[in-house]
Amino acid sequence: MSQSGAGVVEVRDLHGRSYRVGERPHDIMGHSRRWMLWLTWVAMAGIGVLQYGYGVAVAALDTANASGAFWVLALWVVFQAGAAAPTAALSHRLALSPPRAVLLGAALCAAGPLTLAFTDSLVLAILGYSVLSGTGAGIVYATCASTIAKWYPEQRGIRVGFVTGAFGFGAVPFIALFAAFLTPSNRAEVFAGVGVCILLVVGACGALLRDPPSGWWPQDIDPKVWAVDKRVNRSLAHNVRAVRQFPPGEAVRTPAFLVMYLILVIAAAASLLAVAFVPIVAVHQGFSLGIGALAVGLLAVVNGAGRSVAGRLSDRFGRRKMLSAALLIEGCAQLGLVYSVSIGQAWAFVVFAALSGMAGGAFYPLFASLVADYFGEPNAVRNFGVVYSAKLFGGLIGVGLPALLVSSHGLLTAFVVAGLLSLLAAVMTRLIHRPGLPKVCLPR
Repeated sequence: MSQSGAGVVEVRDLHGRSYRVGERPHDIMGHSRRWMLWLTWVAMAGIGVLQYGYGVAVAALDTANASGAFWVLALWVVFQAGAAAPTAALSHRLALSPPRAVLLGAALCAAGPLTLAFTDSLVLAILGYSVLSGTGAGIVYATCASTIAKWYPEQRGIRVGFVTGAFGFGAVPFIALFAAFLTPSNRAEVFAGVGVCILLVVGACGALLRDPPSGWWPQDIDPKVWAVDKRVNRSLAHNVRAVRQFPPGEAVRTPAFLVMYLILVIAAAASLLAVAFVPIVAVHQGFSLGIGALAVGLLAVVNGAGRSVAGRLSDRFGRRKMLSAALLIEGCAQLGLVYSVSIGQAWAFVVFAALSGMAGGAFYPLFASLVADYFGEPNAVRNFGVVYSAKLFGGLIGVGLPALLVSSHGLLTAFVVAGLLSLLAAVMTRLIHRPGLPKVCLPR
């Protein structure tokens, strides 16, 4: 134990992790840490339309080049997911502050809808929406998740799940707007309004964000007790602790990382397939655009709810078990969507879309917690940024490749494949083993 300032003490637990104890949130920023919780929630909600509202917008505009339009979204996912790891690294190495990062991200995010408002060029749409807006969304997403993880180190999975859940909730009003009012004749006004809304809401919240000091810990919880006492830290009963701390360069060379990465590629691809193409499938199979919008809107809502609930359930039942359950539900939901279309039942289509959304939201906070459990808390933000980059391959597989099937009405085949791969990924979770344990060889 060492003294690092007036009233501030550095404490180490038996695992060697260091904690900065003695400062209240009011001492640091003049507010409770719930202030940061809701600011990050609103900022995250502001960018959700860029992912969850896109498919409804394409269906409402009845775009002639639907395949090209969905490749714009696929590349948006590539840049959104690809920006997460660099943002975490810049925040760690160059002390990039949350206000600067989120203000930059807000401006880049707004460029996407504004570009679609005033051009029909596919090249400009890729530049403005995919590259600029995707990068901005990745910066906002990574910064908000990182900031709230630092303010709630004792509830990392639960709070990160709550904040990232806003990514789905925030899209719902825009989904309803697109389904009810968006037409080719008012596209410029609607998309321009969306862009301005994103800029103002996300920028205003971002300007008020602040990180706590490195290693900060709430003073009302004894970190040495929290690290070992299952009555205080209930997640210890069903989850493992890292053998040692793994920086990103070491984590990526472990078998556990490779298995996690592959599973996230599959899970992200299946989730994004539903997000992007549920409205198109609804229209192509004889359901109305209203049914498609209802399905993807409910998908977005329960996606957010799934993220919020997953962390709490994983503390009680174990993260690996909950990840398997989420992937199992995802696979069954994808196959259920195909079945509901085959029997022409719109209500079943909506229900299975919702189940897909719930599972598709749950695995992101589960992975965030798994990364902390397996590779250590101090490097959890940077390590998860690297794991999260698997989503970019999920975007290419789950949005880009199926986009080639839109004109031939072959999307149902993609849903079947995604369902089967999700079931396979559910089994693969048994291959995730804690890295760093000594190998024990039995005598012959």
